[in-house]
Amino acid sequence: MDNATAPRRQTESRAILLDGNLGKWFRHNMQLIGFTANKNNFHFVRNLSEEELSNHKNYTPVFMEAHNRFKLFRILDQNYKEWDSYINLLRGPETRDYDNDFLQLDRLLLNCLTAAYTIQEHFQVSFMRRFRKNAGKLKEHDDFINGLCQNFWEFAFFLDFRNHVQHCGLGIGRFNRQTFLNHAEICVVYDAAQLFAENKNWKRCKLTGKEGELNLIELLKKFHLQILQNYGGYVAKIFFPELIPATQFYANLTDEVRKINPEFKMFFGVIQPEENTNPLKAKLSLKFVPNDVLAELGISISIKD
Repeated sequence: MDNATAPRRQTESRAILLDGNLGKWFRHNMQLIGFTANKNNFHFVRNLSEEELSNHKNYTPVFMEAHNRFKLFRILDQNYKEWDSYINLLRGPETRDYDNDFLQLDRLLLNCLTAAYTIQEHFQVSFMRRFRKNAGKLKEHDDFINGLCQNFWEFAFFLDFRNHVQHCGLGIGRFNRQTFLNHAEICVVYDAAQLFAENKNWKRCKLTGKEGELNLIELLKKFHLQILQNYGGYVAKIFFPELIPATQFYANLTDEVRKINPEFKMFFGVIQPEENTNPLKAKLSLKFVPNDVLAELGISISIKD
């Protein structure tokens, strides 16, 4: 395994009151618990089995390393959401500062391109370190990237476009905004002929300059999904194959809890009754465990693949 600092999974303790008949049953048993923090509502579902505790012990270090590595995908997703939110803001009818809007679009697009590039570089180096003695695996990674570029033009374009932005100029070629009574229509594009005139190096997407105006809003939306779903899914399966059974394991426990109350979040917990208290008091220690593994990692793949 490559070295990576794993996040510390949190626990939380709460004081509760117990029915006197339940104290011995709960003592020192790890419980499956449903909890809604905003309503302070608990439900003790059942004891966790030895097999479930063993699975959790095995999956925990895998999830924690993946959680650290896949922060890059969550950063990318937050950058894109900030871009998308600003695009939607521009579609409102309010009077705006055009120069500042142009600046913000360049900034937000640069953030997305930088995060996507960092993901590519990070896992390229990780592949070389982990599989340095396995030429087949290294070729498989290169072939996967090449396959994405061949099947999705926008994926190839943004890999090349990031280099253009780094070496030749910022990412927004033209920005127009036309306001109406209740909305505004915006145009965020780069003319392919202008791009090709500024830079002839488009080795992945094979830009010719004859593609017309490139709609950066739509292209970035598609590219973002491909990074999260296609590339993120590929990396998860290669580096962390245990994530697939782990996803199903925690999803089943979460479903069991939410059948009782759809608002519940699933936790593991230990209840420690206090001695000689009336009514019976106890300390509940909640252990934060993943409910939706892939969503918490910031990626989207099919667990059936």
